[in-house]
Amino acid sequence: MPRRKNVVIDGNNLAYYLSPTGTPRLSNIIRARNSLINAGYRPVVIVSAALKYRIDDPDKLRSMIQERKVIETRRGTNDDLAIINYALKYNTDIVSNDRFLDYLDRYPWIPDRLKKYRMTPSGLILI
Repeated sequence: MPRRKNVVIDGNNLAYYLSPTGTPRLSNIIRARNSLINAGYRPVVIVSAALKYRIDDPDKLRSMIQERKVIETRRGTNDDLAIINYALKYNTDIVSNDRFLDYLDRYPWIPDRLKKYRMTPSGLILI
């Protein structure tokens, strides 16, 4: 059996994806995580410390953080930098529709490892 490929997910980017009200949705994170697991990936979801105060299901998000299904950055930590540093340290791709433009000078490898996505009712599709 082939080794599973690790990827780091920009959880905030995913939670806000196509939210009609602007409220981040935990269902996006859950659906994306499950889709990637089913496709043979080992996803690591990183979210900002502030997301739990804005998301539509804060109790479930806290539970996922406690279960280590989601990594929450420390308060005051830039979640984009946490994602970039995780990808750098563990040599993973980044799943996000963010282009990380503020970081390209310092991390020129980002475009090569950035995996854009689309969300469908059945799950996440990497594009």
